[in-house]
Amino acid sequence: LGSFSPPMAAELARLFLERASTAGDRVVLNGDIFEGLFQPVEEAEAAHPRVQGIITEMTARGQLVRTAGNHDPDAGSLMVVLDHPGLGRVLIAHGHAVDPLHRSSIGRLGDVISRRMGHTVVVRNAARFAERAANRVAGTAMERTFQARCRSMVQREACTLGVFGHIHRRYCVPGDMYANAGHLENERLEYFVLTDGGARLDYL
Repeated sequence: LGSFSPPMAAELARLFLERASTAGDRVVLNGDIFEGLFQPVEEAEAAHPRVQGIITEMTARGQLVRTAGNHDPDAGSLMVVLDHPGLGRVLIAHGHAVDPLHRSSIGRLGDVISRRMGHTVVVRNAARFAERAANRVAGTAMERTFQARCRSMVQREACTLGVFGHIHRRYCVPGDMYANAGHLENERLEYFVLTDGGARLDYL
C-alpha cells in the first residue's frame, strides 16, 4: 500500500485485518505491506491510517507479526517459523533474499533509481518501469530458480513447508514444500491459511 494505491486495495486490507482481529486469528504479514521503495514508508503509512492502526493494535496484542520485504526492509525479520500441529515447522519469508534477479544489477535498477534519485512522481514511475521490465526479461526461468532457492531455504531451516511472497503468484500444491500466498490487487486480496486441517489458499 502506498499513497497512490487504489482505495479498494486499502479497504480490502482493512477488512481482512478486522475480520482476523475479531476472530482471534494470528496473522503474519509477509513483506511488502507499506510501500517503502517508490516513496518514503512514512508517507505510505500516513495515507492508510486505519490499516496502520489495526496493524499496531494487533501487534501490541501479540496477534500479528511482520516479515521484511524488499519494499519494506525494516518491517520485521527476514523469516518467521511457526510450529503447526498438523504440518510441522512452517517457515514464512518474503523470499527476496534468495531471488537471483533481486540480487542482480538489472533487478536492483528500480531500487537504485528510487533510493538515489528521490521519490518524485517521475522518478517513481521510472523505478516502477525498471522493476517491471526486469521481471519481464527474467521471465519464468527466474521464477523456477526462485522456487528452487525457496525450497532449499525450507530444507536448510528443517521445516516441512515454506510460505513465500515476493513474486506474488498464488501457488499451493499438496506435497510441495513451497507455497506462495499471492498478492493484493485492486479488487482482490489473496492470502494463505493454516488450519488444523492443513493449508489452503483463500481470498477476499
